[in-house]
Amino acid sequence: MSRKTTFLLAVCYLAAAFAFGVFRVVSSPFFAGLTVTSLGKSIGGSLLLFAAAGLLPILAWSFQRFDMRYALWPMLSWAFIGIALAYFLEIGVRVERDVQVSTLARNLAQSDAKLSCLDSQRANKFNSQIGITDREISIYCGCISEIAASTITPDELTYIATVGTMPPPLHERVAQLGRPCGRLFGR
Repeated sequence: MSRKTTFLLAVCYLAAAFAFGVFRVVSSPFFAGLTVTSLGKSIGGSLLLFAAAGLLPILAWSFQRFDMRYALWPMLSWAFIGIALAYFLEIGVRVERDVQVSTLARNLAQSDAKLSCLDSQRANKFNSQIGITDREISIYCGCISEIAASTITPDELTYIATVGTMPPPLHERVAQLGRPCGRLFGR
């Protein structure tokens, strides 16, 4: 390989690393626009990927005293290591993002279940007639919403997000698992 080809490959790897860094920042569902922070994440991630992928091949090549005859394998391994690092980085980011979205959705479902329970319990005339206090209703609805959030599945979260109400299997499961909550207050 010539010096010019080696330099051109290194520039291409740097450009690919920058393209991946921009893709990673822009494809985030939490991307709020081009800011200094997002630009810094993009550039920093790109340079880190470029340097991390090239560290081993460059060290290996240095043992041949950077002889151009031995440049082919370090340059090829740099590309393969870079692709592998980018792939695993993207998979890790997606898994982390899915966990964040799932946690956010569960918290949303829990708060929605509690508000729905509070509304229905406060509107129930029977509760006020037998003397159930607002505090007891709040504790009962907190217990019910905890049960709903702990037993909800991703498919049920999707159903809630699209339809806006709890699916019947979740409603039945919460009613069954929520009996201890009702017994706590003599219901």
